Amino acid sequence: MTTQDVERVARFNEERQREYGESALIRLLTDESTRPETKKAVLTYLQPWSNAFQRMISARVTFESDPALYQLALEHQEEEIGHDKILRRSRADDQRVVWDPVIESGASWFVDQFAIQPGVRKAALAHLALEAGSLVFSQAGAKAFPDDEYFDLHDEADVGHLEMGYELLRERDDWTADEVTEVLDRGWQVIGVVSDRIAECARRDTSA
Repeated sequence: MTTQDVERVARFNEERQREYGESALIRLLTDESTRPETKKAVLTYLQPWSNAFQRMISARVTFESDPALYQLALEHQEEEIGHDKILRRSRADDQRVVWDPVIESGASWFVDQFAIQPGVRKAALAHLALEAGSLVFSQAGAKAFPDDEYFDLHDEADVGHLEMGYELLRERDDWTADEVTEVLDRGWQVIGVVSDRIAECARRDTSA
């Protein structure tokens, strides 16, 4: 695959990252006027997404048949195991268990894609959509929750996981820029819908 193709994907993805940085959820976390209880409620609704993320990365491993991509998926899974438990520790004073149809549907879409998409597209979804979105979110979360174990961990780890995706594209030739940007576009749309829902639920639950 040519350098131009990788650069095209990178430009597309970086633009989606910037757009996500302007989303309702990110603005809620970074706005100093947002009430503390509303920011904390974000973590309540982040928990089911974090739980589902474990299913997503497990599905990627389970359904990957390419040996090299399987090893990458396994490495990613090993580095992500237990992050949902770290989030639960971060919100130890909030024992609420919530279920939301929008969050669950978005998570199920990703699990489904990791079962049916070809290998490189699965990797792109994992590293260039989920991890890129997580990086933007974690940077906002680190500002909202200074010295929080969950956000400190992700702020550092997500950079490496994002780069894994670009390294893979540079190494492989069994993909096209059109295919990858198409699946990334869909992934970012789902992330956007889920994030908007998390922000909506957090505001709703803490409205005066």
